[in-house]
Amino acid sequence: MSERESGPRRAGGDGRFEPYEEPRPVPLPVYWIAIALALWGVMLLYEAGESVRTGRGERLQRIVDDRGPVRRPGVTLFHERCATCHQVDGAGLSGAVPPLDGSPFVTGEPRTVARILLHGIRGPIHVAGRDYDGNMPDFASVLSDAEVAEVGTYIRQAWSNRAGPLTVADVAAVRREPGPAGPWSGGAELVAASARPGAYEPQPPPAPVVAPPADTGSLLAKASPGGRWPCASCHGAHGEGSLNVPRLAGLDAGYIERQLLDYRTGRRRNEPMSIVARSLDPQELGLLARHYAGLSPGSTARPGLGGQLLRGQQLALVGDESRELPACFSCHGPSGFGVGPFPTLAAQHPAYTVAQLNAFAAGHRDNDPTALMRHIAKKLDTLDRRSVSDYLSTLPPVPPRRARAPTGE
Repeated sequence: MSERESGPRRAGGDGRFEPYEEPRPVPLPVYWIAIALALWGVMLLYEAGESVRTGRGERLQRIVDDRGPVRRPGVTLFHERCATCHQVDGAGLSGAVPPLDGSPFVTGEPRTVARILLHGIRGPIHVAGRDYDGNMPDFASVLSDAEVAEVGTYIRQAWSNRAGPLTVADVAAVRREPGPAGPWSGGAELVAASARPGAYEPQPPPAPVVAPPADTGSLLAKASPGGRWPCASCHGAHGEGSLNVPRLAGLDAGYIERQLLDYRTGRRRNEPMSIVARSLDPQELGLLARHYAGLSPGSTARPGLGGQLLRGQQLALVGDESRELPACFSCHGPSGFGVGPFPTLAAQHPAYTVAQLNAFAAGHRDNDPTALMRHIAKKLDTLDRRSVSDYLSTLPPVPPRRARAPTGE
């Protein structure tokens, strides 16, 4: 037998012993190397996670910084505030929204652009050979002088326009001008305020405005002998609302009247509003509705729910296909100004908006046509509701609706 065969043996199945090696313990240094490698991997993962978190924080800070009044470029402001109506190419909408590309109101005197942005327009305007029914909001309460100058400069130099910049000093000077009490009544009034009126096409005369009856004010400012609450005590002297009390100014008169009727019948539930609505006769309901539809005070709404404004903007403008959520503006109209039975969303107080979304989702409010809002609100998670509510509060208020004479129907 050789020396190699003389070592330890293991019994085989036939009783014979076969050579084998005794198991040897793993050397201690190998354990230390394995532990060191594991710790090194954990540290790499931690540092990578910290880098991701830091990168996200820096990106968010850049987004916040870019949304500041000075650093936000005019093109961004234009796409956020103007492109829905005036289109990305500045061509407007045929017969509905005047073009910005090639418009003398844009390329003429720089302060004319500032006057339009700060006061809005409500009345006929003639641009590029066509008449339009001007219905543009004012941005005075939602854009700073620097932002107005940024977006004004952009539209004066975009597309085929080749005009000089609109400066912050120009915007500040326009803010100090006496200006109109409300929006410009149309192109004629704008031209008259210009330093070079001969540079514009002839403008149509302003459309007559039907004023609400004089006794409407008593319904707003005074309590009735029976103890009825005045609307202004909650909704503000000009319908501007506050916190969780909705803004009524600029809402469609038909919509306001329908909501008051729903409060009367109990289809929409809110005890204080039900008491008020039941104290008003049908004529008073119509007077109030037309009064508030004709108001357009500056916005007092501000985001305050901690929502993500960029996410809110996405939901409002394009929706979310992955969750089968349509864009808010597909029903509520360009810039959230409201269409028919779909109310104005722009400049509404976020606490009120999110409360209504929560009520629709929970089934506490069910007076929406075809249950559409109930269906949509249920698909929005809590953060999405806060985000879209905060975003809508940053939009400019809708121009005042023209008061219409009662039809008797």
